[in-house]
Amino acid sequence: MKKKWMILLAVALTLLLAVFQRATGPTHDAGGVVERNGEKVGFSLPRSGTVGSDTRIALPSDALSRPDSEAWLCYRYYPAGADDEYACQPMRWEDGNWVGFLPSQPMAGKLSYYVKANGREYFSDDPLVIRYRGEVPAGILVPHILFMFMAMFFAVMAGLAALFNDPLCKRYSLFTLLLLVAGGFVFGCLVQKHAFDVYWAGFPAGGDLTDNKTLIAVLAFLAAVLVQAFRKKSRWVVLAASVIMLGVFCIPHSANGSELDRSSGEIVSGK
Repeated sequence: MKKKWMILLAVALTLLLAVFQRATGPTHDAGGVVERNGEKVGFSLPRSGTVGSDTRIALPSDALSRPDSEAWLCYRYYPAGADDEYACQPMRWEDGNWVGFLPSQPMAGKLSYYVKANGREYFSDDPLVIRYRGEVPAGILVPHILFMFMAMFFAVMAGLAALFNDPLCKRYSLFTLLLLVAGGFVFGCLVQKHAFDVYWAGFPAGGDLTDNKTLIAVLAFLAAVLVQAFRKKSRWVVLAASVIMLGVFCIPHSANGSELDRSSGEIVSGK
């Protein structure tokens, strides 16, 4: 019965963290609401784009039939130079939405943008920032995501096993370490290479928080596995490693990531 509840709790925490990672961070879509015929219509605007493809921006119109008003998509490079002004292009009306396109940027290039439509400005006070990345093959991205969340599951299991003095905490710790290495150091590096043309952007190469989170988690569980190999009473080290991993993975995904330095044309990590 105890193991059953441990599994249920580990699954719940893993799913909760998956939702949190999906719903936070600088590349998560920004949402809002438009009033249309007395009803509220939700929308989301992207903050992540793919190199080689213009990014579609769609905002619901305030009328189902073609409105008389106009809409504008305004954007500029981010970070902006002293002479960079917002360029505003008209958006077209399409099936109840105002539609425009942001031009594709190089790897790690960023644009800030906002929309003027329905008689108001959306995100003009705090313009959205969209970052462009290379296309990551599903054969790399899917194993990366799968291994990382399996690692989170076994990290929680290891922590719970250590808390209840279950000898399986040693096995769970080893599973966590192996999954972290596979998901973060193998497939994670391949994701970085495809997305931003660099295998590793964390310490000591840069300050990418996603890579550094992986490094901290790997070191924590490497320490736990090594201590367990030489000491019998080591469950508190495992519990500490589990807490550390939960903590670092509460940091939003893609925070402090790569950014294109337009003056040099180089990609700088930790932005």
